[in-house]
Amino acid sequence: MRDLLRAAALCAIAGGALRIADSFTANSLPAGTLAMLYLVTDMLLLAGIAGVWWRRRASLGRMGAAGVAIFVAGILAIRIAAFGMFGANGYQFGATLALLGLAAYSIEALFRRGAAPFAPLLWLVSLGCGIAGAAGLAPGALTVAAGVCFGAGFVAAGAESLTRA
Repeated sequence: MRDLLRAAALCAIAGGALRIADSFTANSLPAGTLAMLYLVTDMLLLAGIAGVWWRRRASLGRMGAAGVAIFVAGILAIRIAAFGMFGANGYQFGATLALLGLAAYSIEALFRRGAAPFAPLLWLVSLGCGIAGAAGLAPGALTVAAGVCFGAGFVAAGAESLTRA
């Protein structure tokens, strides 16, 4: 089990690093390359959150567990949207769902103090940037900031998992 948790932690770190890079590559790579990059990123994030959940499952309450499940549903919605489902706003729907799930997990993690606060705080900042960007306050810059904080949260969660695995 220890090796599996280490692998999940490395996936979280790699997925987070790719998500940070994704924030800056949207208009610089061919569409097919971006699609593959995003797919790999999402797969790594799913493996990473599985490790985060597994490590914390005994101490998570309903809100935290539901948050992880909502995050997974959001990533799956993004993947389904890549096939043209959910219409033009499919990605936005999935991304919002994923962030809301991480916010629910983060709030519980912060209140229970069972883990370092870095990842939960970064995920909450990511949500705040996303909301502010959607409200029209420097949407381009805040979208990038949201992606960077989102990815950095996974890097932090993976690094913490590695130290505890």
